[in-house]
Amino acid sequence: MRLDMNLPVALLTLFAAALLQDLIPVTPSFPVKVVFLTSVALHAALTKPVWVALTTLAWAGGLTDALGGLPLFCTFTFLLMMYGVVRMLQRVFLTATLVQGTLLVACAAVAQALWTQLWAGTGAPFLEWQTLVALGYAAPAGAVAGLAGFAVCGVADRVSGNVKPVKESNGLLWAETDR
Repeated sequence: MRLDMNLPVALLTLFAAALLQDLIPVTPSFPVKVVFLTSVALHAALTKPVWVALTTLAWAGGLTDALGGLPLFCTFTFLLMMYGVVRMLQRVFLTATLVQGTLLVACAAVAQALWTQLWAGTGAPFLEWQTLVALGYAAPAGAVAGLAGFAVCGVADRVSGNVKPVKESNGLLWAETDR
């Protein structure tokens, strides 16, 4: 009997992402959170079966809300909408590569910053300088989170046996070298 490792790998990467997201502080010189949990959730949306992806989205949304002091279901509803967008874009051109994952999470980080501001109801106008600066910082923070998240999730999937390369390396199958 083969053990399905999708859920344990998702939980492990969610734990690591939550730890990183909580440990990196928001400072006056860098006023946004790095969205590692969103990166793990979007990787799951691209690569995992539906039930694992939705479980990962729920946990990532709940952890982001709990760690950031946001209202309940704020991030989950955003991630659920992003799940639909990602699945739609996946049919056209989107794959789970490092470059596309980095760009996807960078765009999602900006959208998430706007969504959080709307949901939390801070009352700050969008064309205020601090809001524009925070949105400007959200894109590189999302790019860093996307690069790190997609790299770690990809390695975790390969190590666990969820994903195997399609061609041989040096004449040996990957499964034969991982003993």
